[in-house]
Amino acid sequence: MDNSLLTLQHLETLSSADLIALADDYGIDIPDNLNRRFIIGELLEIAAELQMEESAPAIEIVDDDLENASSEELPFTFNETQISVVLRNPAWAFVYWDISEAAVKQMEESMRFESLILRTCYFENEDDVNPIEFFDVQIDFSTRQQYILLENNKKYLRMDLVAIFDDGSSDNLCISRKVKLPALPAILTKAKPGEEIEVPELLEISGMKKLLKNHYEKYRQSFME
Repeated sequence: MDNSLLTLQHLETLSSADLIALADDYGIDIPDNLNRRFIIGELLEIAAELQMEESAPAIEIVDDDLENASSEELPFTFNETQISVVLRNPAWAFVYWDISEAAVKQMEESMRFESLILRTCYFENEDDVNPIEFFDVQIDFSTRQQYILLENNKKYLRMDLVAIFDDGSSDNLCISRKVKLPALPAILTKAKPGEEIEVPELLEISGMKKLLKNHYEKYRQSFME
């Protein structure tokens, strides 16, 4: 069907009978005794819709089978020493990091290197240099992520990747930005490792109790005594 004929100039040259016949071709139901101006208006609306459809970009459907995707598409390391932290919710932070090959080699070849530490630091103010409290979790070179259960009533969080040496000295390989911590819901401020807590039904459906239990079983070393 020639859509180029659906212009105001052309439609005004047609008789009412021709307009009705043209409207019928485009599936427009025209009531009896309808003013020709309304018929022309209906046809112009159809013309505008057809023009939009023709100018819309084609959508390419890609069959993206993630289960069959090769693990080599996402490298284990990007060869950069850096660490980042994001809040999963008011109770947990997710920490992920990377270590360059050069840094790993230097530590492995050092006679003084003792261990690699993930350090959780809390600050009272964003501009403070020294944390008011911190705790360490020992990690290995193959670990690149971990969940951290946050302490109650803390204001700012920073995560450090630290190399520890046999003489007691340490070297901060990298540090994250400081993250402002939201206030914990009252129900979670009472939560302690191994203790049963009563939570509202909606919060229990969300899996909060199970998450507390699983985190304690897997990462109990990240809890303060």
